[in-house]
Amino acid sequence: MTIFESLTTDLDWRESELGSLRILLSRNDISKKQKEVLLRAAWAMLYAHYEGFSKFCLTVFYDEASKRMSDCEALPPRTKALALDKQLKRLKSLPSLEMLYEMEAITDQVKALKPDFPEVDTKSNLWPSVMNDLLLDADIIIDALSLHSAKLKTLVARRNGIAHGQKNFIDEVDYYFTYENAVYDVLYHLAYSVDDRLTKAPYGD
Repeated sequence: MTIFESLTTDLDWRESELGSLRILLSRNDISKKQKEVLLRAAWAMLYAHYEGFSKFCLTVFYDEASKRMSDCEALPPRTKALALDKQLKRLKSLPSLEMLYEMEAITDQVKALKPDFPEVDTKSNLWPSVMNDLLLDADIIIDALSLHSAKLKTLVARRNGIAHGQKNFIDEVDYYFTYENAVYDVLYHLAYSVDDRLTKAPYGD
C-alpha cells in the first residue's frame, strides 16, 4: 500500500462514519429534539475526525521521513529541530560549561544521528494556529487551512462547548454541513500535501 493509499483509507472510514450521521440528520421523520442531539454528536465527531486524521497524517509523514533519512543533516531547519528535540532538551538541562562542550560537538552529532521525531502533539485543541505550527514543523503548506481558518476556530470552540455541557446551540443542519465540507477540504489537502512532500528533497528523488 502506498503512502497516499494509507492516508485515504484512513480518511474513508472517517467519512463513512460522518456520512451515517449526515443521513440521519437529513431525515424528515425525526423530532426537533432528536435533531438537536444528532447535531451535537455530529459537531463533536467532526472535530474528533479533524484532529484524529490530522495527527494520523503527520504521524505517517514522520514515520516515513525517519525511514528514508539516515541522518538529520539535510532536513529543513524546523523539521531538523523537531528530529533533535530530545537532544536539544537534554542540552538545555545541562550546566553551562557542559552545555558549551556539547554544543561544540553538535554539528557532528547532527550528521550522525538518525531522525527521532516526537509524537505529534495536537494539544487536544487543534486550533488553526496549532495546525499551522505543526505544518511548519513538517515544512508543509496548505492553502485550505487559511481559507477555512474561521470555520476551524468555530469548530474547536463549539466542540469545547459541547464537552463542557453548554446547552445553547445552532440547530441548522445545512449550516453544519458547511463546516463538514470545510473540514473535508482541509483534510484532503493535508493528505495530498503529505504525500507530495515525501516525493521531494530530502525524502524523495
